[in-house]
Amino acid sequence: MRSEKLQDAIGEVKDEFILDADTVVKNHKRKWIVWTAAAACLCLLASGAVKLWGGPSVKTITQQWSPTLSAKDYFKNSGKGNGQNRTSDSASIVVPPFSIQVSLDDDRNKLEEDGVLPVMPDHQEQFFFAGYHGDGSLYKVSFSWMRRGKTNAEYSTLTLTAAPKELHEVSDVVYVRTDEKGNALPPDLTVTERDGILITAQGSEEEDKTLTWQTEQGWYQITGSWNDSYEDMVALLDWFWLHPLDLSRFASLAEKDMVVATRAEQPDAFREQVPDFASLGYETQTERINLWRRGDGSKPASVYRLHPVCFEGVYTRGDTVVRWTVSQSADADAWKNCLGRPEEITEEKVNKAVSLNGSFNLFFDVPCMATLSIESGTAADAWKIVQSLQN
Repeated sequence: MRSEKLQDAIGEVKDEFILDADTVVKNHKRKWIVWTAAAACLCLLASGAVKLWGGPSVKTITQQWSPTLSAKDYFKNSGKGNGQNRTSDSASIVVPPFSIQVSLDDDRNKLEEDGVLPVMPDHQEQFFFAGYHGDGSLYKVSFSWMRRGKTNAEYSTLTLTAAPKELHEVSDVVYVRTDEKGNALPPDLTVTERDGILITAQGSEEEDKTLTWQTEQGWYQITGSWNDSYEDMVALLDWFWLHPLDLSRFASLAEKDMVVATRAEQPDAFREQVPDFASLGYETQTERINLWRRGDGSKPASVYRLHPVCFEGVYTRGDTVVRWTVSQSADADAWKNCLGRPEEITEEKVNKAVSLNGSFNLFFDVPCMATLSIESGTAADAWKIVQSLQN
């Protein structure tokens, strides 16, 4: 991923949409979580001149892998960045990058038996899950192997995160290194070419560490805690190098897990996030809601609670045609096109957005993102719809 693209995306997110990541991490042991944020930002920094967070450039030289390359060599540039007293600040966007999170904890034995995951007897605790978009397509999978003991010396958290495409969504947790004055520092990067694939390493001993690479299958990142050694990191890398993770195994939710309904069937879904188009003189053409059904499908749907994950409606008033969508997902482009919460949006902002794009996004504290698209109409039509949400 180009670092300037990530930097631009982060810059578009308003400060009030940022929360402390600790509030999310505390809930990580739950089996089923809808509202959550990822534990690490999966961003691959290519070799060459790299710039992050507006800090100075750091040049990285690509080294060639060989069987004699040591684990420490993967991180040979660690500690060579500018500044001394480095700290790590983390933040998490309110809106998660995916709509549905499904626990894979119960699948550990099967995944190990099938050779999908390594056997790690000294890491008995785990947090495995797959994240999906509102349409049921895969966003990413994450496998965390944890070891906890009575002392800090026994602590370990090793994680593999994988995705079928580049994870550029800004709602992943991001780590920003700063000096003692709070100035952003450049990352310490080491790039290794192995079998024609670039592996980017970041982090030092006694700090969080990452190994990130891309193949034709997707993007992968291994993260390690401050107490995990370079050898721990590279051992996990070597295992997945010999046993590439096949993401097709997790490609989509089972049909039994997704329910498509009409608004009449699910009148409470996104009730506060869909304007009262009827009161504005619009006729409803279509209204569709995707819902996620918890459970294994062995019992009637009524036994399980249905969780709405996305909505789409088309409305007409004379020659005016508008489309309103709501989703729990929000990528970098969605944030860039977001004008704020309904009460923060002005007529001037609406006029500009409609003239440039014909659409814009609104943020709701639920949290979710809505998109208003003017397929046939004017900015004045859009402004009246926004005003109805401000009352």
